[in-house]
Amino acid sequence: MQEQVVRIGYIGLGAMGGSLARHLVGERELVVYDRDPATLASFETLGARIANTPRELARQCDVVLLCLPRSSDVGDLLFGVDGLAEHLGTGTLVIDQTSGVPSMTTEFARRLDERNVLFLDAPVSGGIAAAQSRSVTIIASGPDAAWERGRTILAELSTKTLRCGRRVGDGQALKLVTNAIGACYRLSTLELVALGRKFGLTLPDIVSDLNEGNGANFTSRNMLVGLVEGRSTTNFAMALMVKDLNGALDLGTGLGAAMPLTATARGLMQSAISLFGQQARLDDVIGLTETLSSVRLAGGGPQMSVALPASLTPADLTGILCRSSAACNVIAVMEGVEIARKFGLPVADIARVIDSGSAWCQIASPLLSAIAAGGLAQRDYEAERQALETAALLAATANLPFIMPATALSRWRDMQASPVAPAQQ
Repeated sequence: MQEQVVRIGYIGLGAMGGSLARHLVGERELVVYDRDPATLASFETLGARIANTPRELARQCDVVLLCLPRSSDVGDLLFGVDGLAEHLGTGTLVIDQTSGVPSMTTEFARRLDERNVLFLDAPVSGGIAAAQSRSVTIIASGPDAAWERGRTILAELSTKTLRCGRRVGDGQALKLVTNAIGACYRLSTLELVALGRKFGLTLPDIVSDLNEGNGANFTSRNMLVGLVEGRSTTNFAMALMVKDLNGALDLGTGLGAAMPLTATARGLMQSAISLFGQQARLDDVIGLTETLSSVRLAGGGPQMSVALPASLTPADLTGILCRSSAACNVIAVMEGVEIARKFGLPVADIARVIDSGSAWCQIASPLLSAIAAGGLAQRDYEAERQALETAALLAATANLPFIMPATALSRWRDMQASPVAPAQQ
């Protein structure tokens, strides 16, 4: 008996959606729709069929994938005037890859279920380059029937597809959490690099030492390596990252989670949009850090404008930076984990997603194991906290803002004053 051909539709062919959809061209009977005619023309050249309207696509396809900027866009597409939902056949599967709002997504799934349409949320974490190489992390959640229909399609989009629960919205909640953690890494690590540069360290030396120690994270392994090599590592829109940080903050606030580091990251990225304009990309946080610190992060060799204290050597400083990075990573992970656990996500699922995407850091695995076992043992990270205290003093000496690391340090001090660490509460 011949296997039935599954017709797949993809709507939203921007930087991320377009990268993912290209993996289906030639492998599946693919129908695509996007508002940009040039994008559609490029997919037609590759061999995809073009739909003139979302309605036309819906009527042709058994599975429809969406990758739109916001959940509000998904709602308008599905349930607006002449919305997609009116034209989806019984048993159709909708896979939403939007980085969206879990509560809105849950409602979309409920309304589609009334029409006998299956729904799976499957946002991605890891960046455009990872999407292009099929190594981006797809964080899927939804009922068994939807997962069984969609799992092979998602596996064709990426070799790292994780199912994190049967509850629609869990995948998007984890995506918000991991984006918040990754944003905190990005900004705190850049500020620590600025501190090292201010005292005369070269960028290649800082990056090499960071990536060999416990301070390593997704930013040091990707953005900073790209900065050393003179290339960009992401084309992600800053406005979309701010949107995700707002979503994480809304989720955390509703759950009663403390999020000072995430809130500070959101403020800084919004400042970058104000500085560089609405077209700002995520790489522009480099320019933001340089502007705030008056330090050039790359190029030019040593940038000696402040002398190290006589008690410290350059090797001492690199050690301080690495341990300070680890201290900031701890706080970033703990903030994210607190939200995820209060949302009802198991630590094991949180750990799988953090370990495979943009929220990765060298110390995440032992930290999450400690949290799962009952909470953070602060004594295990005392050297990192002390290093961050020293880095704060050096930043004051060098007249650097030190915004994100100082926020992380404040959280460490609050934890010392409280007998219960936030991850245990």
